[in-house]
Amino acid sequence: MAKKGFSRRTFIKGTSLAIAGAVGGGKIAQQGIFAPNVVHAQDEVVLAIQEFAHDAIKAILPEFESATGLTVKLEGGPVSGNDMLTKYSTAFAAGNSPVDVISDADESSPTFIRAGWIMPLDDIIPQETWDDFPESMQGQIETFLSYDGQRYRVPHEFAVGYFFTRKDWLDEKNVSSPTTWDEMVEIGKEFTDSSTGVWGTTDGLVKPGLLYVFCAYLAAQSGGSVFDFDEGTADAFQFLYDMIHTHKIFPETALNQDYTAQNELYMGDKVAFMRQWPFFQSVAEANTEWFDASKMAIELPPAGAAGSKSWWGGWGFSLPASAPNPDGAQELIKFLTSPENAPKLAEGQSWFVMPRTSILDYFADKPNVIVEAMGRYSEANALAARPFHPRVAEAQTAVEDMASLFLTDQAGLADVMKQGQQLIADLEA
Repeated sequence: MAKKGFSRRTFIKGTSLAIAGAVGGGKIAQQGIFAPNVVHAQDEVVLAIQEFAHDAIKAILPEFESATGLTVKLEGGPVSGNDMLTKYSTAFAAGNSPVDVISDADESSPTFIRAGWIMPLDDIIPQETWDDFPESMQGQIETFLSYDGQRYRVPHEFAVGYFFTRKDWLDEKNVSSPTTWDEMVEIGKEFTDSSTGVWGTTDGLVKPGLLYVFCAYLAAQSGGSVFDFDEGTADAFQFLYDMIHTHKIFPETALNQDYTAQNELYMGDKVAFMRQWPFFQSVAEANTEWFDASKMAIELPPAGAAGSKSWWGGWGFSLPASAPNPDGAQELIKFLTSPENAPKLAEGQSWFVMPRTSILDYFADKPNVIVEAMGRYSEANALAARPFHPRVAEAQTAVEDMASLFLTDQAGLADVMKQGQQLIADLEA
């Protein structure tokens, strides 16, 4: 929750500066304050969600459309919380949402919620849906999805950075998956071959958004509190630097690489192991000419000083306060998040797999790689909470900016730690 003394007025002031920067960069000029009002057909509900999830949603929509007489239009949603802010902030501020339901991220929803741009859901979502979530998720729901005691977003993703390995390659060399940072370097060197473009490991580190993800992932393993820019965070920055520059098992080009490029590199047989979100399982399985289970073995993350850890967070459904069709939007969000339909979405796309009772019951006698991995990570105490800050998008930008300066040799580690602490202090002033 927001820290004591942190007012909505202060928050919106900071948000407005971020919006102004995006407008100045020409990214959302066409969605400006003076954009014409959005008008939809009365029987149409527009849902914005990432395109790889569309097929799973389309599979269950006939039931909804038949029962309600509404037609659902799917639009491609942004792939990061920062992109959510860029695309929707100005329209939401103008009371002119272009969509009725959004799939929103941890990075962006605290901003949208505290600015008053999202409807509260306590009187919309039935209690049986909230009861379907485990106690272990309540802390996340109370921070990233709630404000002032009300809930504004329903999780549809339990995003864990899983450690995917080329078990077939490891078996050929008669080596096991790395269990520590030191082993990851040692084994990574065995696979890295600059002449063929093969790397020990990689990730998508492009800004905005993705560089933070990996820095926070490593900080969870090193014991760092990433927004504090503490010793553990410094260790995480240094380890990533060393993998790129010292040990050379991680391509420097990853700094300009998104998840699509990362996945293509892995499926192009150029990476021995990597962290990736669960949606990759479905992406890889869809690549039928390439896919084989031995190419996609999920192991526990290599351990840093704090152990084998991977933080979890996720996306969820929200209703813009200025939705063109608020009644239809409420019906759709209840339908998509119900205990009856959550398992159907999970079966259609691994992105929707969560530790909800209904989903776990559904898969109890159905083999599922992500469900099994989720249980194994939980039993191993490998799940770490996503770092929270009430101005999370701006705090994450501070982490990314400092990491980028260090990783590109523009500043030393001590300097970026000190500067990062000041940037966070300025957000909290």
